[in-house]
Amino acid sequence: MPGKRSRKPAPSRVGARRTKATRTAAKGGPSASRGARARRAGPGRKHEFARLLLEERKRLVEELAEIEQHQVKTEEKPVADVAGYEDDLVDVATETFEREKELAIESNVQGMLKMVEEALQRVRKGTYGICVGCGKAIDSNRLRAIPYTRLCIKCKEREERHRAAVQ
Repeated sequence: MPGKRSRKPAPSRVGARRTKATRTAAKGGPSASRGARARRAGPGRKHEFARLLLEERKRLVEELAEIEQHQVKTEEKPVADVAGYEDDLVDVATETFEREKELAIESNVQGMLKMVEEALQRVRKGTYGICVGCGKAIDSNRLRAIPYTRLCIKCKEREERHRAAVQ
């Protein structure tokens, strides 16, 4: 019957009693920050992140070299002369699309390489792992996932919300 509600009993809350420690942790209090502090990048862990950054830089440089080799081969192949109808217009459009896609990928890889280089500069300066937005330490799990990041999670979320609001 439409509009009729189910009469299932509410889930039991036995054992779900909140203690002062769990309330404090939920609010981000001292017991929550102890766990977060343990995951932050300490001075001894900078070498681990520098190694990750160097590996990422090597990978990106190799990828750029492959892209450039492929571009040279693609550029050597002339685009069909449309006036002579040597190729179908669809083939010409496909070739053009592929070239533009390769350029976009190359630009993206170059941007990532720039971010890795900037992160390596921050390692040398001793500011690596510090959020450029708020000045707080960036969680080491985030640094492991994205070693070239400049922002902590909160600042990155704020940046993305702002970017979405502008668009």
